[in-house]
Amino acid sequence: MNNFDAKDLGMWLKKICERLLNYDPDIVEIIQFGSSVYAPEYARDVDILVITRRSKDYDVYLDAVDDISPPFNIDVIVVEPTKELKEDFIRSVLGAFNILYGSGEYILSYVKRLRDPTFEESKSMLRVARRIFDLAKETVEPLDRDRLIREAFDSLFHATRIAAMTYLSTEISR
Repeated sequence: MNNFDAKDLGMWLKKICERLLNYDPDIVEIIQFGSSVYAPEYARDVDILVITRRSKDYDVYLDAVDDISPPFNIDVIVVEPTKELKEDFIRSVLGAFNILYGSGEYILSYVKRLRDPTFEESKSMLRVARRIFDLAKETVEPLDRDRLIREAFDSLFHATRIAAMTYLSTEISR
C-alpha cells in the first residue's frame, strides 16, 4: 500500500482512530478489515468498520479521516450495534480483521448471528473466481484487468475462508 511499512500504517491508523473518537465519543469499536489486513502490500485502500452507539451524519466520519489527509484511501462503514448486517459482509470482516479500538465484543457478537457455511458455498466462490480470472485474461485494458485479477483473488480468499469455517464450524473454533 503505497510502499508503507507496518509501522507507518499503524501510525496513520492510530491518528485516524483518535480523530474518529474526537468526532464521535459514542464509538465502541473501530475495526480494520479486508485486504489491508491480509495483503497490505497489495491493498489499495484501508477498510474501517466503526461501531457506534448512535451514528452521526456520515459526513462527520469522512471529515474526521480527511482532516488528517492519510496518504491512502479509506473506506468507512458506520453501524450501530443493533443493526443487522448482511452475512457476506460479516464473513468478509471476520475473515481478516484488526481491532483498532475497543474490546472486540461487538464485532464478535456478530459471529453468533451467522449460520454455518457450506462447502457448496465455497465451491460456488471458486467457480466465480475462475470466471472472473478468465475474464481478466481476455481483458485488454490494464486497469480493468488489474481490477478483475484483484476481484478473483478476493473471491479465492473468500472461498478459502468459507471452506475453513465450514470445516471448523463449532462454537469453540469460532
